[in-house]
Amino acid sequence: MKNFIKNHKKQCLIGGISILILFIIIIIWLFIIPVFSNNKYGDRLEGIEEHKISSSVINDIKSTIKENKMVSDVEYHNEGRILNFIITVSAEMNKEDAKKLSDILLEKISDKNKEYYDIQILIDTEEENDNYPIVGYKHKTEDKFEFGSEVETSE
Repeated sequence: MKNFIKNHKKQCLIGGISILILFIIIIIWLFIIPVFSNNKYGDRLEGIEEHKISSSVINDIKSTIKENKMVSDVEYHNEGRILNFIITVSAEMNKEDAKKLSDILLEKISDKNKEYYDIQILIDTEEENDNYPIVGYKHKTEDKFEFGSEVETSE
């Protein structure tokens, strides 16, 4: 073996470099290139085509919530499998009535979609108020919203 390497130094060097380059190309092809082709959710959005939330459902939710005279604005944003609702209410609205606005979401969204999406609700006011913001979250496996801890003022 030593004689073969001594007699064929150039060919062995070229062969060794070729094998190293081939190894590097395989590593890049297997591990680095797939990272750039995936979306940021990976396979977590499987089945989302069967669970589309139509704009008519969102508009119905917004209009039903806005029927309350204490509500000034409703915003909606879908982030993957999370439905985000931001509701702006009057500072005079009490916290329990504000939390009941989440029931409208549960009424209007189909059971099939409630089992697929997590739903977040942020209830806030335009004015400064010690009772707001209120944040509620419903995991896809739960039946109702859970609201965060009470807001505390800092001095």
